[in-house]
Amino acid sequence: MSVKPIAPDSGLQQLKDLGLEVEVRQQHLLVYSVPYVTTQRDIARATMVCKYMENGDTILAPNSIADNHQVWWSGGFPCRADGTPLTELVASTTEQPATPVDGCSTKFQFSNKPEEYMNTGYPDHFEKITHYVTLIESQARVIDPDVTAYTRKIVESQDSESVFRYADTASVRSEIVAVSNRLKGLKIGIIGAGGTGAYILDQVAKTPVAEIHLFDGDDFKQHNAFRAPGAATREKIAAHLKKVDYFHQAYDPMHKGIVPHPYFIDAANIAELEPFDFVFISVDKGPARKLVSDYLRSMSIPFVDVGMDVDLNAETALLDGTCRVTAGTKSKYNHLEMCLPTTDDNEDALYRKNIQIADLNALNAQLAVIRWKQIFGFYEDAMRAHQIVFTVATTSLAREERSTGKK
Repeated sequence: MSVKPIAPDSGLQQLKDLGLEVEVRQQHLLVYSVPYVTTQRDIARATMVCKYMENGDTILAPNSIADNHQVWWSGGFPCRADGTPLTELVASTTEQPATPVDGCSTKFQFSNKPEEYMNTGYPDHFEKITHYVTLIESQARVIDPDVTAYTRKIVESQDSESVFRYADTASVRSEIVAVSNRLKGLKIGIIGAGGTGAYILDQVAKTPVAEIHLFDGDDFKQHNAFRAPGAATREKIAAHLKKVDYFHQAYDPMHKGIVPHPYFIDAANIAELEPFDFVFISVDKGPARKLVSDYLRSMSIPFVDVGMDVDLNAETALLDGTCRVTAGTKSKYNHLEMCLPTTDDNEDALYRKNIQIADLNALNAQLAVIRWKQIFGFYEDAMRAHQIVFTVATTSLAREERSTGKK
């Protein structure tokens, strides 16, 4: 396993040199084996955790707007040598359970700064960590002068290889690493890399899924540039790339494991979808939609199908229509025949006339991604709706076909 370089302004190496048991994992700094006094006046050890966020080639200081002066604590509430709570650490001693890092549950969050940093905040992690360690450890040393957090034990990093080319500091900053990790390791398929499929990729690529497989046999053409996220260059358009290859090149600099499949899914290769944990269907042909959805249902693979029905009103010369998101899960399939357009009907004809607008493509994709995240426990899912329809003219969102336990 490669060792990440230590930023010169982080204070990490100083902490190691002093002998603290430290590890950097998932954009957090963990300090192990910090001794503290329990309410029974025993000496125990716990782990201290704080943010340790990258920004390019540097580490953000604790006094930056993205960080703060607080730390998490895995043990019981630290006490003075006489067993009374060390209330200097926080205004309240009420437990606040959290899991800022995989495998490390915490009970309390502390907030304390010495007088010299009251207005400016801690300049680096060395000052921040040593202050908290000294405050807590000093009470344990009153009972046992030989106890120390500076054990000089080398901690082997448990940080696994990330799917991102650079760290996901957004999840760390929002303190939702544990929530984001519910999507970790998933294998995702995206069938169709048109306007909506491209925006689905844009969002899925910002999550820690293990693999993203793109299926589409079409070329990336100039009109596609006006319905896709980002801005394609003239050179990219002139290169006559397959859509999946264009989007692979666009998103590979951020997310590893994006696999382009420059062909359409058909009866001969449908079994390629078997390994996936979830599939997004974004196609413009009813028979293809039926083929894929029927197969996924037979394999109990959850999916979301998207579709747009947009038309030009001849009287008003205004566009009107709907964006549809239909989910299929183990808890509900009996709505699919009614909700999924699976023939070459007018909806598909309109779709192929390219009456699509990037904002509606993006909205359709966002609704699909939100539904996927609900299914995997990222978002709350009180309604369990399996059919969502946004209507342009009324800017209304309708939820239908809720899961009731009947398949």
